[in-house]
Amino acid sequence: MFYRRNTITIRVSRRVLWVGSAAYPLQNIARVMPETLRPSFAKIFKMVGRWFLVAYVVLVGYALYVTQGQILEAGLIVPAVLGILAALLISGLIRLVWTITGDTLYRLNIETAGSANAVLASPNNELVSEISRSIMEAIDNPEAEFQFQVENFHVGDSITQFGNANTGKVTG
Repeated sequence: MFYRRNTITIRVSRRVLWVGSAAYPLQNIARVMPETLRPSFAKIFKMVGRWFLVAYVVLVGYALYVTQGQILEAGLIVPAVLGILAALLISGLIRLVWTITGDTLYRLNIETAGSANAVLASPNNELVSEISRSIMEAIDNPEAEFQFQVENFHVGDSITQFGNANTGKVTG
């Protein structure tokens, strides 16, 4: 999984759940649910494999163009092309292995009366579960207040389609 990190504050104060600067009135929360996000080997391999194929076609095409189709006579071009392909292959495999062996993330989903929102993703399952329990206890207890600092991992695209800061879809 490819993601960006940031630190956010999650707190309940005066019957409002604050996740960073987003506010959720506790009376509007219908369900709080932790979810496990595991790396998908097929998706990662598909994405990395596509770039390998493009790089291979471009470099072989360039070698054929430079040597005018007589690639066997080009003693210097073939090793350079093979070296570049090997470097691309090794860097891609390192990224693939690093991503697959990376941390499993645990996402906290909050469903409100309107829609479901994924508010945070963290590698710490106990922290996500504790935040989930604390939110549910705060719904039952009007005097409850708490605060957590969480290292949040943003997974996937960022979509903002409301308010004055409409950015549409920002791929990451």
